[in-house]
Formats: sequence, structure tokens, C-alpha cells
Amino acid sequence: MAKLRGGKVIGVTSKEEKAKFVLEAGADIVLISSKENIPERVREITNGEGVRVVYDGVGKDTFESNLNSLGLGGYLVMYGQSSGYVPPFDLMKLQEKGSLFLTRTNGLPYMKYWTEYMENFQKWVENDSISIKIDHVYPLKDVAKAHSKMEDRNSVGRILLKP
Repeated sequence: MAKLRGGKVIGVTSKEEKAKFVLEAGADIVLISSKENIPERVREITNGEGVRVVYDGVGKDTFESNLNSLGLGGYLVMYGQSSGYVPPFDLMKLQEKGSLFLTRTNGLPYMKYWTEYMENFQKWVENDSISIKIDHVYPLKDVAKAHSKMEDRNSVGRILLKP
């Protein structure tokens, strides 16, 4: 969706095997967190500026790296915690790192935009502007397997449960 709005996307994944998926999903560049210093590489790619926004669904394991990848006035949007909750930290870090913004969303503040978003989303899916990769579909009785795959971070794409 960032690409549809003219953004340059730097994707980050923990495993090299997932890099192909990240590129297919629209990233311009893919970094492998197990092999690279993400903030250093982001600074190289952005000519020292850092990125304007980071969307983070991982949480504890990527928090510091994400903060260090942001440019002045950058936004860190936390929407998940697959590696665990971010421990308490000193809010002055946000000022020291360049007046950064941090938010943790469950989507509720954005519900007023839901109709517009869903209309756009439907158009993007219908005209193949975005792709939605489904990693695996499990019958509802295998919900434990689905959770295991997600918790082990071995999925590439969405995991669906079918009633």
C-alpha cells in the first residue's frame, strides 16, 4: 500500500528464505535482520537520513533497531508483538533520537476511515495492485497447529482458519 502512494519500501525479515516473499509483496529492498545491522544499512540506503516510518508487528526483538532506523520526526507504528511486549523505556529517548513519534494501535482510532479504506482495499485487490499471500489454510480443528506456525515465525504470508 505504501508503494501505491509513492513510497519507497525497505522490507526486513529475519530469514533469508522469506526475502523472496518480501520482494514479491512489493519491497524495493529487503534486509535480513539475522545477517545485517539494520539501522546501519537503513542509514546507508537513505543517505544518512533514516526512514520516515516503521511498521512493526514483531515488538520486543526489533524495537531498538526500529527506533535507530528512523529519521528526524519519524514514526514507529507498533501493531503486534510476535516476539513479546516491548519493556518499559525512557520516553526521553524519543527526543534524543530526533523528536520521534511512537504509537501502539489496535486499529480503533482509525475506524472512522474504515469505509474509505475498505473501498480502496477492494479496488486494489480487484485490479491486482496489491497481493495477499496465503501461507496455509488450516481447518478450525487444527487451530493449535496454526498458532504454532505463527508463534514459531515460520509462516510467509497469512494463516487462515477455515470453519
